[in-house]
Amino acid sequence: MRNFRASEQFKGLVDKLTQDNHPDAGRSIFPTMRELLCFAAILGFEHDRCHKLKEKTFEIVDGRIFSNSPKTLDIFYLISLASTKDSEILRDENENRMIEIFEEYSQGGFEILESWLREKPEDLYGDKAILTALYKYKFLNLPTDVEEATGEVSF
Repeated sequence: MRNFRASEQFKGLVDKLTQDNHPDAGRSIFPTMRELLCFAAILGFEHDRCHKLKEKTFEIVDGRIFSNSPKTLDIFYLISLASTKDSEILRDENENRMIEIFEEYSQGGFEILESWLREKPEDLYGDKAILTALYKYKFLNLPTDVEEATGEVSF
């Protein structure tokens, strides 16, 4: 499996969410780039946001790391299948097209994540911005205030 790419415009977002340690958690919001990529692809798919990658890209996840995770592969195959509505996409010879589909939905998800973070510029780490948006768009049902729930949710 080839490596997964993202548009260069999202490099700062990716670094912020996968490399900057949150002071309360002692780790980044997303422990791995693979988990962030999957989250972004699911978010993009849910919002029907699918965009071609810009010319300047960077490799976000090594294909070997991706293919060594059964849960990740399940998400990968499901998004490809749901997007095309054609089981032929799952054939080995269509692997590059499946990766393109996943990258395109991830691109849409990164755009959404970036907009969520812009809505809460005071949130230096992005956790409150993401939780607020997940609650706002009914992806998450919080029994308490977002501020209180921040420590209880793990991405």
